Amino acid sequence: MVCKITHGILRLLNKGGTALPGKLALKICPEVLELTARGVSTLMITGTNGKTTSARMAETALGNAGLDAFSNRSGANLIGGIACEFIENASIFMRPKKKWAVIECDEAAARRVFRATKPKAVLVTNLFKDQLDRYGTVTTPRDAIAQGLGATPETLVCLNADCPMAASIADKVPNKVLWYGLSAGDKLSPESGEESRCVNCGAKLEYDYVTYANLGGFRCPKCGTRRHETLVTVSDVLADGCFVISDGAEKTLAECALPGLYNIYNAAGVTALMTAAGVELRYTLKAVSSFECGFGRMEKFALGKAGARMILIKNAAAADQTLDTIRSDKSAKSLVFVINDRPADGTDISWLDDADFGALRRMRNLKNVYCTGDRAETMAQRLERESVGCETISNYAQLFKRLRDEDAFIYILPTYTAMLEVRQELIRRLGGKNFWE
Repeated sequence: MVCKITHGILRLLNKGGTALPGKLALKICPEVLELTARGVSTLMITGTNGKTTSARMAETALGNAGLDAFSNRSGANLIGGIACEFIENASIFMRPKKKWAVIECDEAAARRVFRATKPKAVLVTNLFKDQLDRYGTVTTPRDAIAQGLGATPETLVCLNADCPMAASIADKVPNKVLWYGLSAGDKLSPESGEESRCVNCGAKLEYDYVTYANLGGFRCPKCGTRRHETLVTVSDVLADGCFVISDGAEKTLAECALPGLYNIYNAAGVTALMTAAGVELRYTLKAVSSFECGFGRMEKFALGKAGARMILIKNAAAADQTLDTIRSDKSAKSLVFVINDRPADGTDISWLDDADFGALRRMRNLKNVYCTGDRAETMAQRLERESVGCETISNYAQLFKRLRDEDAFIYILPTYTAMLEVRQELIRRLGGKNFWE
């Protein structure tokens, strides 16, 4: 009741109210998440990149199948925010209103959240270097996820067979695994900035193909660790977001509503998750082809004279894939980097050195590049090392004044806290939904 009242007051004050009510409820009743998760078929999504987009795809797929689900659409993916969603879905007698949940979960929260909610299935999207100030190494979130799964051995886990670190979870848990991935790629070696060492023995991995970052058909020449065969397989990636996918049966031509190879991976992961949930492939592919993106993830705005799209970047892998996607746009474009280094972003921004910002030199019709945010100067210096010119802007008021008359399509590339700030400014100036709606 405390959670519901607090949640309601915060919404009346036009605040998010996405985590505080849950934190208060957990202090009063530490078992509240276990109690409110009973009777709910929970599908959990975790990993470095793609959680929010995958969760939106999965929620849409369940709706297509006639299964009413709730989710943490705001992106509040720590235990307080997750507890808040389950409490809101429960009656005063702790009975669930909706029988399905699609929840994105921060990797570090997996231990407590998985144990409490006992998910029907868990999707692990990928594991890259991310927030090293928080995790220390990439094995830390991997181990947190594995420990959470170990507490719920009946949970089916969907693992990305192309990701060496995510795939290594299978060796650490008793859970049944449903593998997914892409069966081909157009690169021969991993991209800069991502580890290509064997998780088990440390030897340098060899690849039959690479899709992006260090994902692909890997194998270890020393200990024999290698990519697993997949049940859900993307066998061909075609033009304009089309791809060929199989869920273990016949191949199907599908289309993704969002650009970028990483969104094909999101689609494959969600297909695996829906297969685990017993949802027919046609409902999943309908969701993949038509769903609306989550806030800050490929979200469009009527900014400038040609429009704008916001794409979250928070690590080298995300930045490289985003720039690769933008490079495929041959029309006139301008880029805005909004870089913060607050705790929610990760105070370690060494990933800026790992990302391939030299890709900007290879972009056709790139008109202007702007840098703003807490670390605007750092970002500008990074671009200068790549011989890429930019304009540094000190505040959002000046930024939007500058962008108002921008003729080219605008790509806004923020870190997490910058995304929340810029989006709030865009909503205030242009109208639209708040991030929790």
